[in-house]
Amino acid sequence: MIRVLLAAACLVFTAATLQANGLDDLKAANTAAQHGKFDEAVHLFSQALAAGDLSPADRVAAYKGRASEYIGKSLIDDAFARLDQARQARNDAIADFTAALKLKTDDAALYVARAQAYAFNGENDSAIADFDAALKLDNSPLTLLQRGASLLAKGDYDRAIADYTAALAVAGKGAKDSKDAGLDAADIHSERGKAQFIAAHYADAAADFDKALTLGLAARSGDVLWRPYQMAWLHVARARAGQNDAEELARNAGKIDVKQWPGTLVAYFLGQAKIDQLTPPSSHGAMGHARACNLSFFAGEQALAKNDNAEAVRLFTRARAVCNIHTAQYLAAGVELKRLGK
Repeated sequence: MIRVLLAAACLVFTAATLQANGLDDLKAANTAAQHGKFDEAVHLFSQALAAGDLSPADRVAAYKGRASEYIGKSLIDDAFARLDQARQARNDAIADFTAALKLKTDDAALYVARAQAYAFNGENDSAIADFDAALKLDNSPLTLLQRGASLLAKGDYDRAIADYTAALAVAGKGAKDSKDAGLDAADIHSERGKAQFIAAHYADAAADFDKALTLGLAARSGDVLWRPYQMAWLHVARARAGQNDAEELARNAGKIDVKQWPGTLVAYFLGQAKIDQLTPPSSHGAMGHARACNLSFFAGEQALAKNDNAEAVRLFTRARAVCNIHTAQYLAAGVELKRLGK
């Protein structure tokens, strides 16, 4: 009888040991996440948290890791227009970030991560509150840019532009996180230009896009997409500001391939191509959607500059249908439609 009891006790002890091995599960979860195995990673993070033997720091890591997996899944759901699933995944992420913040209240990165999840869900006030909390802990230019984006989405244009301006000042002092992210003044001028454009400050937007082009060319000489898109933003800003940029546009066009997308967009602005010649043969997949999005948005702005409101409405409606909901083009097209009474 004693032997049986001892054997049973050993089994219980062994089972408890196996169940309470949270640190191994956490390590395995991180490995699964690194290899893009979402379901396995989420299961292992959950198992690690359920074990009950993780230190507070490891619990924070597990919550943060699982939340990051939920965010990654949500962006894939967004890309395939599974919007309800994307929102639920982000709600799960928000719950995990909240749990992590209860354990580590002074972590700016956790506030930023939860703010991003709120922002993706369109909960701009909650996002801004978290960005505020993060900035009290770390005055990061990246966080300023992200808070600016949430303010812009909310329609608080003056405060958004002020955040982009502040980000320029902080980044100019050599902030480490901006260097780590590959962020430079050209990026910030470009983002502030978009904010100025959406706010209908077209001359200021043109000045920012021009500055972004000037500052960014050397570092992006091998990027065949960056320059044409910057030129497109600059052109529509000048057009909406009533500025004649024919000579500047022709001069800039000589520096890109106007026979290949997105250079063909500049050819369209120059009257060297018609819009139906630029329409992608298929809108399936991310690349097709991105091209259809940009073509619809920029052609819509061109139509507005020419006072063709009916065509602008058609094109902006198309942009809202094909643009990723987290892009400036999607936001700007919605603002334009609202101003047009649609």
